[in-house]
Order: sequence, then C-alpha cells, then structure tokens
Amino acid sequence: MHIFHSWEQAKLSHIKGGAITVGNFDGVHMGHEQVLAETNGHARAAQGPTIVVTFEPHPRAVLYPEEAPRRLCHVQERLQYLEAAGVDAVLLLEFTRELATWSAEKFSNTLHETFTFKHIHVGYDFAFGRDRQGHVDDLRRLGETQDFNVTEASAFEMLGGVVSSSRIRSAVEAADFELAKKLLGRDYSIAGTVLHGDKRGREMNFPTANVDVADLAHPPVGIYAVRANSCDTQWNGAAYLGYRPTFNGRTLLLETHLLDDSPDLYDHNLNVSFIQRIREDRKFTGHADLAEQIAKDCEAARAILA
Repeated sequence: MHIFHSWEQAKLSHIKGGAITVGNFDGVHMGHEQVLAETNGHARAAQGPTIVVTFEPHPRAVLYPEEAPRRLCHVQERLQYLEAAGVDAVLLLEFTRELATWSAEKFSNTLHETFTFKHIHVGYDFAFGRDRQGHVDDLRRLGETQDFNVTEASAFEMLGGVVSSSRIRSAVEAADFELAKKLLGRDYSIAGTVLHGDKRGREMNFPTANVDVADLAHPPVGIYAVRANSCDTQWNGAAYLGYRPTFNGRTLLLETHLLDDSPDLYDHNLNVSFIQRIREDRKFTGHADLAEQIAKDCEAARAILA
C-alpha cells in the first residue's frame, strides 16, 4: 500500500483514477469496512486503485482540543487495517487550522486534481470543507463538470443501532468487550511500544510488558484477561490498567503479564486484546499482599482464556 503524507507527494505519484473515499476511519470498524468494500467495488469497475484520504490528528483535537475524542487506535494500526481492507493508497493529511479554513470547493478541486479519480464514495454522514459546509450534492455538481461519479453509503446498523466510533468508545469505556468486538469486527485492543519500567513486577516474579495508553479509548482501571501478540507470537495474559495506587503512581499504564513466558519485548510493539474484566483496581498494603493477589488474578485469567 502506498502512503502519501502531502498533496505534493500524491500528485507526483502514478496513483491516478480509480475510486476514492475520505474520512477519519478511527478504529476502521464494521461501518468503515462497508464503505471500503464498496469503494473497492467502484475501483474495480473503474479499473483503477482504491484510494483513502484520512487525517491525523483527529480534526476535533485541533479545532476543539477539550472535546477531542479518545482514539480507538493509533495511526499505525489504522493504516494496517486499511491495507488489510484492500486499499491501494492512503493520503494521510496532517490536519491543521489552515486546512480547516479550506472551502468545500477548494478541497474537492484539490482532491480531484491530485488523483483524477473516476468515482468518489462517501459515508452517509459525510461533510467536508470549512465548518463542514460541503455535502454529497456539492460533490455531484462537481462530478458533472469533471467527469466522475458520486455515491453515498447507507448507515451500517448492527444490534439495534448505527455502528460508529463513538458507540464503540462507549462500549469500551463500559468494559463491554463483546459488543465492541461485534462492532469492530475484532477484539478491542491497545497497541504500543513496550516501555522500560521500574521492574517492580519482575521483583515479585510477575514481569510485565508496559504500554502507554496516551490518548486512546480505554476501559475502567482494573485487572483484565487479555491476549497479547508481538513478532507473530501470541500469549495469554493478565493485564493491569491503572495508576498503581500501591506505589503512588500518576501515569495511566497498561501492564501485561504474559502467562507461562517472559520474552524480552522492550522497544517492540505489543498489541493487547481485552477479553474480560477480572476485578477493580485497589491499593494494597505492601508487596506481599499485592503479589498474592496477582497470583489469584493470573489464575482467573487462565480460567477465562482456557
């Protein structure tokens, strides 16, 4: 999959024609999968590539930082999911306040000048340009003069509602991993580079691989049965998500103990999939009490994951 980071890069490429879609694609959930599958079909009909235009950071993080949603995945995972969906090229645009001032007409004209696509397929709630003033009818008018077709995906509904990133976020924050899995089409997971920690887990014979949760959506603090994978290997595990009150911690961390293995994963990427909540977070009086509880948590995780 080709990845472009600017209009200029994309214009100089050979990726032209085909079909295109535009959106944030946070989480690349089942609703997004529908849009992407339909865009693939339009691309085949046009005998050209499937192209996605997406943004980083999330527009609301730039325009309304205090209202910015927690992300369902980092941009690296988003690109991997887009590639798995059959996308040939992605224009990953940095969203800036300057870009936010572009009129709908300027954005759509630049889009077509860059890729000369034959078809644009958009989501049911698609809007673009300054103050989201542009809509599908504006694209259709432009298509009549520039010779491309425009189609709009219908809302993708499952389990009594429209599949959306905000609905999945709510499920994750309620630790409803079954619902999140159905809406995403896969287990909800948090991925990141394994960090060097203070080694307290190792001192208690429960070494952990620690990942910064940063701006990601996450369930309530507590202990979880998880599956983790890195470097084509998968492990069962018990994960702690929290601030480590026993040690007066202040940073939210995901600490995963891999059952029956202790690989060196420092500086490697680890993907941790949440399966079921085991218990709430609590403060312990010392290392011995904490180690005893961790042993019980690991047994609970084994039983859940068996």
